[in-house]
Amino acid sequence: MKKVFYWVSTTLQALFLIVAFGIQWFSMKKMGMRRYIAYINREWEAQYPVEAIRYMAIVFLIILAIAAILYAIIRKGSCFTDKKALSILLSEVIITFAFVFFTLSYSTDSYRSYYFTSLILGIVALIQDIKVIVYLKRN
Repeated sequence: MKKVFYWVSTTLQALFLIVAFGIQWFSMKKMGMRRYIAYINREWEAQYPVEAIRYMAIVFLIILAIAAILYAIIRKGSCFTDKKALSILLSEVIITFAFVFFTLSYSTDSYRSYYFTSLILGIVALIQDIKVIVYLKRN
């Protein structure tokens, strides 16, 4: 069951990243997609407190990543000798850092599909955090 969950979640992460790339590519190449992205950006900025949501997501994912790392250190001290656990923890840190860097570095002015890509990167980081917690719970 653990292997099935791991491969399904990894495949889901890869699909999300492909979708994010596809949205950005189509928003740069196709005028209809460009207009739709611009429309959605304006709508989301008017309807939602985007800045507050952005910072709450960053704080939440950083706290979740730190909690998973601390759980690995405190409860499962031997996880650093397990190569798979170490690689999952390392990828969690890298994915969370990529989300935080992207979210803080770009905006809708510099990256047209910023909201979609930021949302997708957040989902990928959340899936990775869940994957770490499930892996450490079962070992």
